[in-house]
Amino acid sequence: MKSKRSDLLKGKPENWMIWGVNEKFRWVLQQLESSEVFVYATRSAGLEGGLALYGVARGVAELSGKYWPQGGKWLAFYLEVRKAAPGVLEHPENPKAWKLVPREKLVETGVPVLPGPQKLKPEQAEVLRKLLESM
Repeated sequence: MKSKRSDLLKGKPENWMIWGVNEKFRWVLQQLESSEVFVYATRSAGLEGGLALYGVARGVAELSGKYWPQGGKWLAFYLEVRKAAPGVLEHPENPKAWKLVPREKLVETGVPVLPGPQKLKPEQAEVLRKLLESM
């Protein structure tokens, strides 16, 4: 978010970023505008995985070139970041500094962690929002 101040973000508020979904999840873009989005960081080297941030979708972004280093066919959108776990925004390049809401906590509260985008019930979204806000 800090280092990707792409031309797509010119004139947008500082708390906006570009996020995306794989093209196989195209349905997400059809239901996107003003939806709350919760970003879960998956487990990787040095990162246990957990809830990283939430925000509100602010429309589709049209990518004309490669944006993500992993490549692939991504469908981009603007995300207004509302709240992030400690360390995520302060040290985006250092996942070891992130204090994510752990997967176990999400499971305890009844929010399943499934691969790919998923729809949440309003009460599940409220639980996730409160978990991040309490950190």
